[in-house]
Parts: sequence; structure tokens; C-alpha cells
Amino acid sequence: MTLGANTVTSGHGAAMGGGGREVAVEEWTRLESQEPMQHKSPFPGAQWHPSNGVPLFAWPLLVFAVLAVSSAASAFKQMMDVPAITLAAWRLQLTGVLLSIGAVWQWFRELGPEERARCFASWHLMLGSGICLGLHFGLWVWGLEHTSLTHSLFFVSLTPVVLTAGMLILRKPVSKGEIFGSLLAFLGGCFLALDPWKSSEEAKEVSVQGDVASLLAAVAFIGYLLIGRQLRSWMPIFVYAAPVTCIGALGLTLVALVADGASFVKPGAEGVFGWLASAHYAPLVVYLSIGPGIVGHTGFNTLLRYLTPLTIALAFQLEPLVGTLIGFALGVVDAPGLATWIGGLVVLLATCWVTSSTVKREATEMQRGLAVLELGHVMDRPDLDPDSLSVMAGGGKHNDPAYETDETELIMRDVRGDEIGEEGDDSMPLIRHTHPHAPDR
Repeated sequence: MTLGANTVTSGHGAAMGGGGREVAVEEWTRLESQEPMQHKSPFPGAQWHPSNGVPLFAWPLLVFAVLAVSSAASAFKQMMDVPAITLAAWRLQLTGVLLSIGAVWQWFRELGPEERARCFASWHLMLGSGICLGLHFGLWVWGLEHTSLTHSLFFVSLTPVVLTAGMLILRKPVSKGEIFGSLLAFLGGCFLALDPWKSSEEAKEVSVQGDVASLLAAVAFIGYLLIGRQLRSWMPIFVYAAPVTCIGALGLTLVALVADGASFVKPGAEGVFGWLASAHYAPLVVYLSIGPGIVGHTGFNTLLRYLTPLTIALAFQLEPLVGTLIGFALGVVDAPGLATWIGGLVVLLATCWVTSSTVKREATEMQRGLAVLELGHVMDRPDLDPDSLSVMAGGGKHNDPAYETDETELIMRDVRGDEIGEEGDDSMPLIRHTHPHAPDR
């Protein structure tokens, strides 16, 4: 359904993504020429470096990835006779097996002893991520069974908006675009849920409980994104995704045995592995695992190497619209009513607004952080704490007059992007921004 990566996100992956930071000790060298300073950023989000050119396969893969994740709801709708938790468990069971194949390959080919030890030390984070993933799918499938496909897709895609609301509650910095976009999405969501013009048939299909469950699925996905963004900064994709998906599948399978009264051995809808013995369910489960699971999610993670995170995140926001059209084309849903189109369009545009604003804000914060580290090195003042450097890079004043030298002011002005009339002393070359999104000056 939604990107676990980091889209971004999106993004969604889109996705889609915030979270903790693993800060490494870096070596910094002075700039002696016009060549940009080469370094590995200590900020995980800055590890993304676009290729010089976008390969030809990138755009077709993006299209297939969008279609794949958008079609998941229609596949689920064809198995609505299966209890929700059991169906969610089916979705993750085969996906976990397929991802484990790639995980074994990466474990032995790409990881050394230190990295493997680090993976084992992160077991608690992967456990938490797997629980969040299981909650996400369990709530979303339950919501699909209790509301319309279109409503469910729009509400489950509100993860960027919910994340912004959480940041406001925690008094974290957010941009005006994120705030206004979230308010607009809230109004659109209310209009979509209330739907004053819905027909009697729509009233039977749509329910507030289903809409709320889909929204809670978006909330649960935030935990998966936050943990994933931290671990994926150093952990290979399959090594991360396989155990997390298997944990989610195991959790849902155990819950299905209790909540749904499912059986270990019964075939069909009554068994936790019943899809294996069903000619109707097996093809759909295989498609969900290979299509949305591998082509969709893994495709988006692959594309982050070639396309901007904003492109991935916004592509994920097409899921409600594309998913509705796919469902209508397959005959699993009726054409949405006017209120659904209006409310859905408002939610879609608002979510894109929030996603775009979030990506821009994080890029600005990342560039500022890199500038602060560069400032500290050029000044050759290891005694400076990060807060002092941040004040100087932001143009503030420090109570230590030793920090207010002419050279420091020149450096600060260059970091802040102020107009500089002359290049300054040759012994103190100006800092050149090296982040891929930094302006070329």
C-alpha cells in the first residue's frame, strides 16, 4: 500500500519519511580550490545523491510501481469474505518469504562482521517496526472491509498530514506549507467522511468506523517510517525489510488465530495459511506479494537512487486516484459520488502540498546542518559547541567576542547566502556548499 521507505515521503515513501539520526564522526578538509569539498554527510537523509543522468528504465519503473501499489486495494476487495486480520496476514506471509531470499544474499555478500553485529544489536528497532507494519495492514484491511475503496485509500494516504500534526503537538519545527496543507486535508477529510450527498447504496458501503480505521492505519505507518528511516541509513534494503515483514506476518497470524478464530490446517478463508490450498485466493496473494510488495515497494526504494525524494513522494500520492480508477475498471467498486471526488481531490492536493513542503524543509535543515559543520572546521575551533556554531551560521550573536572576527563574519555570510562584495583573504577561502540540493554559486 504505502511506501516504507522513505519516500518520502511521502510518502509516502514515498515515500515518503522522519526519525532518528545516526551521526558519524567525519573528517573535514579545507577547500583549496574551486572543486567542491568531498565528504560523506553525517545526516542519513543527505546520503542520497542523484545520478548524473536518469536511466531509461527509471520512468517506466515509476509507472509500474504506482500501478502496482495502487492495485492492492482492488485485490483485497476481491477477498472480502476472508476475515480482515487473516487477510492482512496473508498479504505479508509470502512477501516475507520472497524478501528473505534477497536478505540472505545481501547478508553474506554485502555485510561484514561489524555490520552483522550492528544488525543484531538493532533487533528491538526491527521488532517495533514489524509491529507497526502489522498494525498498519491489519487496520487498513479492516477499514477496507467496512468502508468504500476510495474512502479507505484517501484516508490511509494521510500519513504526511498525520506526521505534521504530531510534530506540532511535540513542538517540532514545521513550515507554513505543512500547517496550511494539513488544515486543508483535515477539512477535505471531514467532507469526505460526512459526504452530505451520498446515495443510499453509498451509505451502506461507507462507514465512519471504516474511515477511522484507515486513518489509524496511516498513524501506525508513521512508526514504520520513523524506524525505517533510521535503520535504512546504513542497513541494506532486504536485510531490513525481510525481518520486519516477517515479524508483521507472524504477529498478524497469531492475532488471526485468536481474533478471527482461524485454523492452522483449514483451507480457504478459515485458515491462517488457507490461501495455499485455494485456487481463488492463491493467485491474488501471489500478486499482492510480487506486485505491490516487490515491484511497488522495492521499485520505489530502487528509484530513490535516480529520482528526487519529492518525485517519489508525490508519485505515491497518486495512489488514491489511480487505485479508484483501477477498482472501477475491474468492477470491484462503483463510480464514486460527487462528494467523494470533491473531498478526495482536496485531500489529494493538500497531501501533495504537505509532502512538498516537508521535503523542502528537510532539505533546508540538512543544508544548514552541513554548513554549520563546515563553519566549525574552517574556524579551526574544536572547542565550539554545535549550538554556538548554529547561532553563528544563522546570523545570531554569541556572547564570546572572540567569535566575532572579520573572517568569521565573512564565513557566516557565505554560509547564510548573503551578498559578498569581495572574495576575502586567500588564506581563508570561502566555503562552497556541497550538498546536492545546494545552490551553485
